[in-house]
Amino acid sequence: MTYLNFVIVYCLRQLNGERSIYSVYHILKGKKSSQSIQDAHLFQLQSFFLSLPNLSRSYFNEKVNKLADGKFIIVNEESKAEVTEKGEEVLKQFKMTAFFPHHMNGLVYGDRAFVCWRRLNLLVQVLSNMNHKETSYFPVQRGKNVQEWIKKFVRGVPDKDQLARSLFKELHGVFSEMKGKDPSLLVFRLTGYQDYGLTEVQAAEKLNLHGEEYRFRFLDFLHGLLVRIDQQKGKYPILFSLSEVSQQQRDLTLSTAKTFDLYEQGYSISEISRIRKLKVNTIEDHFIEIILTKEHFDTECFILSDDLHKATSVIAQLGTKRLKPIKERLPDLTYFQIRIAIAKAGGRNESPT
Repeated sequence: MTYLNFVIVYCLRQLNGERSIYSVYHILKGKKSSQSIQDAHLFQLQSFFLSLPNLSRSYFNEKVNKLADGKFIIVNEESKAEVTEKGEEVLKQFKMTAFFPHHMNGLVYGDRAFVCWRRLNLLVQVLSNMNHKETSYFPVQRGKNVQEWIKKFVRGVPDKDQLARSLFKELHGVFSEMKGKDPSLLVFRLTGYQDYGLTEVQAAEKLNLHGEEYRFRFLDFLHGLLVRIDQQKGKYPILFSLSEVSQQQRDLTLSTAKTFDLYEQGYSISEISRIRKLKVNTIEDHFIEIILTKEHFDTECFILSDDLHKATSVIAQLGTKRLKPIKERLPDLTYFQIRIAIAKAGGRNESPT
């Protein structure tokens, strides 16, 4: 079983047959929809969100078909999967002996990690070439936004030599704090003067890792790096600057953020639906995302605390997040109120173990 096969089986087991296999596909790919974000939260799959943004549907289907052929999973006509005893046993053994990305949290660090990596990679190249008085080279990062950001950042620092020394000091310091983590996962891919960093495939080969496993180890290292940078912003000011993104990129999807802005202005769900020319169900989706993302969001205006407690108790008793059986037990509550209770009962920013 390859590493990605393990990840897919793990994710399918987390879904417990309550979502289709494509929920896993959208989570791995990091689809910016309320449904995918909700599923990642509710089924404790935050770690894997946006871990494989370039994953194709055909390759994912190929992986799922091989798992089904190998009797690790059973996929029904509704494209929902059940992990077999064979799958459970392999999963158990794999988790005991293989690497698990405990530091990863794609919902929190997904986009930000990619931005930080691209900026860091280009900044190291720029400073290295400056140190050697070289002005003609191909930038390792071709994205215009990244290049413009680095130009502005470097321009704003008068002493470039000091910037290079400070960046080295920060990297050395934060790497030293990451006990048990191999900085080579990242360092091998950095580009300097006349020395291009390794590709993802080359780095995997050099570290004697399967490419799929290397991918998750790299992201786990990068996310762990961001955790430490956030905890000690004053100690790592350059790295923190490299990792800064807009609040929008950190939290809500764009459409949900617009809904939240209107809500804070005092508009109701029906009014927001009318103003935005969106269905009420869509606006309700946005509020579920808001509840899952914003820890202290007050839901009392949508569901009374007694009803919320009653609903979460039923959810725990039934052991499911499916709406129909919960609604049968709680006919007086709306589906939206039940979804709020499911969101409240689900895990929040927890790494799976």
